[in-house]
Amino acid sequence: MRAPRLLLLPLLLVGLLLFPMLLPSAFPGPGQIEAEEEALEFTYSSSIVYKNNGTGTWRLSELDVAVGLFFNTSWQSVELVWTNWPIERVVEDRDGNKWAILAVPDMELEPGESLNISARYKMISAPRECPDISIESSGHLSDIPEDLKNDFTGPGACWLTEDEELRELAFSLSAGKTNVLEIIASFVEWIGDNVQYASFEIPLYPNETYKNGLGDCDDQANLFITLCRIVGIPAYLQIGCIYAPMTFYYSEMIWKGHITVDVKNVGWHGWAVAYVPPWGWLPVDLTIGDVKADPLNAIRGAAIWHQYTIWAMNIRESDYVGGTRALRAFVIENGIYIYQKEEMVFVGKAVLEKPDMTMVYVLITAVCTTTAICLMGLVFFLTRRRAPYQPRALKEPYTSRTNRSRA
Repeated sequence: MRAPRLLLLPLLLVGLLLFPMLLPSAFPGPGQIEAEEEALEFTYSSSIVYKNNGTGTWRLSELDVAVGLFFNTSWQSVELVWTNWPIERVVEDRDGNKWAILAVPDMELEPGESLNISARYKMISAPRECPDISIESSGHLSDIPEDLKNDFTGPGACWLTEDEELRELAFSLSAGKTNVLEIIASFVEWIGDNVQYASFEIPLYPNETYKNGLGDCDDQANLFITLCRIVGIPAYLQIGCIYAPMTFYYSEMIWKGHITVDVKNVGWHGWAVAYVPPWGWLPVDLTIGDVKADPLNAIRGAAIWHQYTIWAMNIRESDYVGGTRALRAFVIENGIYIYQKEEMVFVGKAVLEKPDMTMVYVLITAVCTTTAICLMGLVFFLTRRRAPYQPRALKEPYTSRTNRSRA
């Protein structure tokens, strides 16, 4: 038996389903974070165990044993410290995320066998701030570059831009408006007034969030992204992890007990990114900022402006919603059990060296609050309609050790 391609990607998103439960009490207040004027250092550790309790052999693909890599930017740096498997090579998926393929010698899990993947790395996060935005200073739809409209508007991933009800809503809210920030504010305000916060075992499609009036961070973000893409505003989804500064421990079983997560002082979060001239790409966070007071607080108060948030990956093309549903069916039907432990620790003040502004690799265990969340390369539903995507090899990093056991 084979899992849907890129097994680890949908598993990351299980973290999105669990993280919102810790968010209100664990996320630090803006005042606490804004007071920091120096870079902060954290360590992140994760251990995941796959267990085949079924009756058939689980044949792993290379991408089933891949782990995701963080982005390095002018305000964050993530460095791999240790992993218990050698890294065979690094590939890039269709969303622009980089993944390390682990050199697992036996790619078959027989009934009763388990496979462990563990990693540890350090993160340095520097202060960053939102630009001074206002509707009066915003550009208009005509100011958006055509190449961005071609790449980031219309249908794609899980964004159902052809849905008639969503199209009617988008055009109704944007009627008579060309100012990009004004349109964004109208979308944020409507979602804030009509969608209540609630999390589910699987992520929702935008039409489901709209009809039910319920959704968590990525559900609400995907509804917003869909509305933007309908009217010609480029938008996509980002995912990151957030350090919870107080002592926090969370343990949960989901998917009929097939996934167990134990989390300490870390959670995962999803937010939208939209192109707003003249500022460029801006985060739009529907569930962090106080959007009731001002819809633009979805931008000004976005989690990514806080040093305790580390940007992990993008979702630009892959339908992770369908992929997660296919994965849930696979693990339940085939007796697969997944156990994930992760912890984030605050080390202290740090110095962030001036980056070269290129993507650098750092091993992040790619599984949901299992590394806890997000993203996706090719998922099962996409590969059923076309030839499987072949990732582009980049280079070969270092080696380390393995851990495999048989019950």
